[in-house]
Amino acid sequence: MQKKALELSLYVAGAGAFGVFLRWLQVMIAFNDLGLVDRSVFNLLVPAFVIAAAVVFLRFLNQDERNHLYVPEDLCGALSNDYRVFSILNWLAGIIVLTGALALLAKSETDKFVRFLRVLSAMAAVSAVSAPLLLELAHREEKRKAVLCLVSLPPIVFFAAWLVYLYRINSINSVLWSYVPEMVTVVVVMFAYARIAGFAFDTAKPLRARFDCMLGAALCLMCLADDRHTGMQLMLAGTAAQLMLYNWAMVCNLQERKAAPQAAPDDGFERLQ
Repeated sequence: MQKKALELSLYVAGAGAFGVFLRWLQVMIAFNDLGLVDRSVFNLLVPAFVIAAAVVFLRFLNQDERNHLYVPEDLCGALSNDYRVFSILNWLAGIIVLTGALALLAKSETDKFVRFLRVLSAMAAVSAVSAPLLLELAHREEKRKAVLCLVSLPPIVFFAAWLVYLYRINSINSVLWSYVPEMVTVVVVMFAYARIAGFAFDTAKPLRARFDCMLGAALCLMCLADDRHTGMQLMLAGTAAQLMLYNWAMVCNLQERKAAPQAAPDDGFERLQ
């Protein structure tokens, strides 16, 4: 399954790279000097890309369903991966988010919404530790359910706060294209982490978790084309890497569902005995 996980990760990274290119062209061409959006083909291509990426990811999931492959619904069975390289990449993704949190805290003193950014920085720092820690705990025997549930919550709260921040700074912004892509990304990522938390809370939906992780990672990469605080850019990049690692772990733990034994055909002789 390692090869399959690598293939899907490359698809996600490729989709993210193509999304960055389309979004960058939209920002460069479709926005005029006043910051307003003119008519442009990229206003259609960007949402078309998001829909196409979602369809491609769904096809991969449907293919696994046809091949009778499934992800276990328990945390250990779904996310365990004790490879040393995987663990290094896992913590590296957390370090990127943590660096973004520190950079945002250092550069937000002159911002109009400095209090919101301080809260985001604090939540991002906690999330930067808890998101990789959950993957580490997934292959340890000595773990308590309450700890797993607690560790899975900070990323959800962090992106919920990010969503509130976006609403606050864009409450009087009539240019939807300037913030809606980021808002959609934040919502998808928040749902992805909520799906991951479902493994700890015994409410797992593995197919939806994989889909949200793949789409969320691609959208995080796409949003790197926008202009925002450097710290928030690092947070998006680290989050994309973290979601790809979650998806990698789930793909590596795919198992084949055994077909139910078929009953022997009733030809009537059993009733005659």
